[in-house]
Amino acid sequence: MNSEKKEVLSEEFDLWLRTRFADRIWIQGHLFEKRLGGGILIDGGLFTVDEAKTVFQMLTSRNPLDKLNANIIIWDRNGTLVKILVVLAVIALIIVYVWVKR
Repeated sequence: MNSEKKEVLSEEFDLWLRTRFADRIWIQGHLFEKRLGGGILIDGGLFTVDEAKTVFQMLTSRNPLDKLNANIIIWDRNGTLVKILVVLAVIALIIVYVWVKR
């Protein structure tokens, strides 16, 4: 039954890709937008159609690691991952500075 549901979701996503009426769709909290050049923006990061299908499959998977990997891929493409890593690095530097200063 799970494979049937996954097939239906995949068919609906393919239908969305072919239609001209809806340019945006929300999937698991992420905004998918079609572009004129054939690409798809996911939360501001540009993906090809095949990559977007793969990310869609990962987001709709029951496996939590697939969902986490899809989020990391999206964050990498739209620049959020770099911002998160910079903030974590600054926090780590502050902790090290305070610890050494003692």
